[in-house]
Amino acid sequence: MKKRVYRFFLDYEKEEAWVNVMAEQGWHLKRTMLGYFIFEKGEPGQYSYRNELVNGKNQDYYDFLESMNIEFVSKLGCWAYYRKKKSEGPFELFSDSSSKIKYLRSINRLFILVTLLNISVGFFNLYIGLGESTERFLNMGVSFFNFVVVMIMCMQIFKVERRKKGLQRELHIFEG
Repeated sequence: MKKRVYRFFLDYEKEEAWVNVMAEQGWHLKRTMLGYFIFEKGEPGQYSYRNELVNGKNQDYYDFLESMNIEFVSKLGCWAYYRKKKSEGPFELFSDSSSKIKYLRSINRLFILVTLLNISVGFFNLYIGLGESTERFLNMGVSFFNFVVVMIMCMQIFKVERRKKGLQRELHIFEG
């Protein structure tokens, strides 16, 4: 039996936690698209899931994960989902704070790029909308949408920065 769920997340950790709650209920992720998840009914609590930004990962990385019995589940753009049987022990993609900090930096680079793109497009549409264009209403609407996306992305950037700073504090405490 399959289950299709529409749910949009801005926070990748909340998304991952939700997929793991679904797995605890016996719904195993088969595929994901933007805001659309396909699950298949199975044994409750059989798998643990992780998601990851996979920009720049090569085949060696995927081969390494496979050698650790980590199964690739789905990929959408630059985000991927993996799973591992719970019976094989804990499942983490990052073994230490340093690698997690590096990962959070890469996530923020992506968020900053999306933010800058939306700022540029927003101001461009605002400029056109304030002119004598026949599509002024459309341009102003798109501009408003771009600026809303910018605000949402800024909140995500600050959230990731807080996580990164917390890890840096922990790392500093452990190192010295």
